[in-house]
Formats: sequence, C-alpha cells, structure tokens
Amino acid sequence: MYVIGLDVGTTGTKAVVVDRCGNTVGSGYREYALVSEGGKVTQSASDWWDAAVFAIREATKGVDTKSIAAMSLSTQAASMLCADRDGDAKSEVITWMDTRSSLEAEELSSAIGKEEVYKKSGWLPTPVLDAAKILWIKKNSPELFNTTEYFISTLEYMNMKLCGQCVIDPTNAAMRQMFDIQTGKWDADILDFIGIDESRLPRVLPIGAEVGTLTPFAAEALGLHTGVKVYNGAHDQYCASIGCGAVEAGDMLLATGTTWVVLGITDKLLYTDSHISPGIHAVPGRYGALASLVSAGSALNWYRSIIDGNFKLMDVEAEKRMESARDLFVLPYVCGAGFPHNRPDLRGAMIGLDKGHDRYDIARALMEGVAFEAATVLSLFKENGMDISTLMMTGGAARSRLWSEIVGYVTGCDIYRMNEPETCCVGAAMTAAVGCGLFKDYNECRSVMVKREKLILDDPAKREFYIEKGKKYALLSDALKKIV
Repeated sequence: MYVIGLDVGTTGTKAVVVDRCGNTVGSGYREYALVSEGGKVTQSASDWWDAAVFAIREATKGVDTKSIAAMSLSTQAASMLCADRDGDAKSEVITWMDTRSSLEAEELSSAIGKEEVYKKSGWLPTPVLDAAKILWIKKNSPELFNTTEYFISTLEYMNMKLCGQCVIDPTNAAMRQMFDIQTGKWDADILDFIGIDESRLPRVLPIGAEVGTLTPFAAEALGLHTGVKVYNGAHDQYCASIGCGAVEAGDMLLATGTTWVVLGITDKLLYTDSHISPGIHAVPGRYGALASLVSAGSALNWYRSIIDGNFKLMDVEAEKRMESARDLFVLPYVCGAGFPHNRPDLRGAMIGLDKGHDRYDIARALMEGVAFEAATVLSLFKENGMDISTLMMTGGAARSRLWSEIVGYVTGCDIYRMNEPETCCVGAAMTAAVGCGLFKDYNECRSVMVKREKLILDDPAKREFYIEKGKKYALLSDALKKIV
C-alpha cells in the first residue's frame, strides 16, 4: 500500500510516493512562474494544478497505482485568488509575497487593533495575508469583489480540484488572518470589517480529516483511481514539522531555506511580546509556534553569487577557517533584520576584516552570523517556557555538515538531519498514512517513516569557542541597531 504527499509551493510542486515502511518509491517536480511588478507578485492557479498532474504522474511511474490508498497536501499559505462556486479562478493569484495592500493592513490594524488581530489569528496585521488583500480588491476591483463566490487560497483550490470540496485547515486559515485560532471559527469582527461572510470562505476541517475521494475528472487527470482518499493538509512548515518527526511538545524544526523558519511544538497557544506566531498542529492537543529569519539562507545565496562560488567548495574551505575567522563577524541583514529585531530598514555589516582574510573566512563568518541569529530566536522560545534541546534541520543548510555543526555548537542543541530532503512532502504523506489507518497516530508513524541522522558534536572546545564569539556578536548587533 502506498500514500502520496504533494507539496504545492511558491515556485513549484513536488510529489512523493511513499510505502508503508517510509521508503520513497517515486517522486516528481514541476516549476511555475511568478510575475512581479512593483509590489505585486502574482501567479496562475491553473499552474498549481498542471504541475500537480505532472508531478504525480512522474512520481507514480513504475508504481502499481491500484495500491495507492490516500494522499494529502502541503501548501504555501496566504496566496489568494477569487473563484466561482466550482473553484475555477476569476482572478490571478495574489501571492504571499505581494505587498500592494499595505494601506489596507494599516486600516485593519486601526479598526480591530494590532494586538487583537495577533490574539485572534496568531499574526500581526500585514499586507501579505489575505484579509488586507480582500479589502484591496473591494476598493480597487469592486465588480470582481461583488461577483466572487469564494475567496480561496492554495489548499482549498487543490481540494476542490481533487474532490470537489472547498475545505481548508486551521494553519492555512490562520494565515489568511480571518480565522480565530482560539475559537476555531472564522472571526465575525474581521469579516464584518472586510464586508464578507462565511459563505464566501471555505469550511475549516482539522488537519488529517477526510475531505473526500478523487472525482472521476481528477482520477483520470492524475492517472489514479477514484477510490484514493484525500485527507486535509496543512501549511508547508507544519507539514515539514510532521515530516521531520516534530510532533511532541518541546520538539523543534529549523527549516533552512531562503528564509529560515523556527517552528516549535507546544502544549498550548504561545503568545509572546515578540509576537512569535502560534497555530494549531496536526496532533490533537498540540500547537505550533513559528518565527522567521528573513536574512538567513538568502545571505549566503547573495554572497555565493557575488564571488561566483559554489556551495561545496565554500563548505570545504570554510571548514578550515575557524581560527582565522575568529575575530571576523558578519551581521547578515542583507534583506533587513526580521524577527526578533523587526527592523526591515537595518542592513548588514562586516566587522574585524583585515588583509589576511579571504573569501572563505567571510563565508565562515556569515554562516556563523546566521547561526547566532537562530540562537537569538531560540532564546526567546526558551524565555517563554520551551525546553529546547533538539533541532530537526531541513533545507539547504542541513545539506551542509559544516553549517549544521556550527548551528549545533552555537545553540548547544542536538542536531538531526533528515535523510529524505522533501520533508513537506513526507509530512503530507504521513498525514495521509495516519488518516487512512496505516498508523494509529503520528508518534507511531514517525517511528517508521521519519529517517534521520544525528550529528556528532563532541568537541567541548568548539562549544566554548562559540559561547565566547556569540557574546561578542550580540554586542555588535545591539550596537548596530543603535547607530543605524
């Protein structure tokens, strides 16, 4: 018996077919375009479906499709479109990177209250989430606003394509900024302010709830049978947490993409003065707490591009530079200083550079700077009651043993790296596997399907080295914020 995990991301869709032992027996991927113009960043919803068809057909080559029992989805959040009653698009997708509705986000904040919106949705008012976008459409495209039957995001669109049901989960609903995570319902105050009611939004079902089975149209398009069950998915980082086995209170995911995401598992909704974002996890009685580092993987990508380097060589050479880069510091705010600094205007700095340093000393110091930023975020989780001892790392930095080790020594945490890099897909596949009864719960499922490697971090001198360097880094970061 097999299950499918489908990850509908910002720039492409991935699919994996997984057997009951957690082995990936097939995979597929297709990219699609983003269209950027000023603060507008859009894409086509039909590209999501076309890519899903390609990815699933590619992943199921050589697989007995009659043995595929179920599927679930991991999706990007807060990429919204206007749709008719059948879920067909009436507009372009306004992606989560689109900032056209900045004024409307300010209006939402003034009308409802910044902290009240945070308490309800888990997120501060922002133009990248959907409440402000719908207000923008109401003002700027009134005919579209009035004729739209459903305002939907990625998960609902895909659920409608797959089985004809307009259904969302609590993680994606919260990131639409119209859902109250404390009551588990669409919020009447926010909806009244926007000027819509629940009939124009999807039903909210728990992660892992059965949504339906494939329609004849979807089954034929995907090359599957109509008996395949579809279980409700989740936001991609919540799926990644499942896929790396972070399902118990105290578990912590560190997803290291262009932006690094820290997602901790808690036993209650975690609200903080620094505005860590709480949410509802797939595991009953568990919650997520999420924070993002915007200048993380993006910083090393930027540096690699300007030196015309490659990551493998940078790793090999930077590994030799711990001592030579001892007094070199890079504050990696190339995209501004996000959480917890909340200084999008702040830019990075290099301190301690001398003529004896080379490009690989700088690369090492930059990796360390990002790790120090991650440690700062983790310290806020700890201050708010999370006992963090283990990090499950996924993404680009997790493929670098050096960077993973630096993170381990800087944070003092045990580091686990996943053997299967597509943890969003794996998490979706695990949701399907639990849903269709292959496993009784996520704990049993992770014991079989999550395959990971624990790094050996047994050098106390390196730990002491980074304790001392981390203290200096914190002083430099504080000083930069005071003078810029």
